[in-house]
Amino acid sequence: MTPTLIMAGKAVYLDTSGILGMLDAGDEFHAPAAAAWNDLLDAGLEMVMTDYVRLESWSLIQRRLGLEAAEDFHQAILPLCSVRPVGETGFGFLARQAVLMKRRNLSIVDLSSFDCMRREGLRLAFAFDAHFDEQGFLTPQSPGWVVPPEK
Repeated sequence: MTPTLIMAGKAVYLDTSGILGMLDAGDEFHAPAAAAWNDLLDAGLEMVMTDYVRLESWSLIQRRLGLEAAEDFHQAILPLCSVRPVGETGFGFLARQAVLMKRRNLSIVDLSSFDCMRREGLRLAFAFDAHFDEQGFLTPQSPGWVVPPEK
């Protein structure tokens, strides 16, 4: 990992790819995800996700790792997070955006994440999905990702 300033008191967006990477020892991003997760916990950053990511994460954790792992996600990770609702109006906006973008491999869950991050002024994403880098957000794979030590 190379240095980037992540200011204490700022928030980080949690994506399914980061959560799965951290939880699944067989995931190709497990080592960097686990290291980045520990750094985020030590820095005490606020953790934000949409309700779409919460649902997607639960579903994929349950499918890949089992119901017990999904319950661990519910008990240990979700209490650390502020979950932002997308809502009906948000879904309509995102659906129109998806149609206009004409990108089959860019999900409405990803679009909800980018929209949330932009609305809240977030730059940091705990994500291992290249779409976050494409959109200009900093991820653990971005040049310069470092979390400051706990103060």
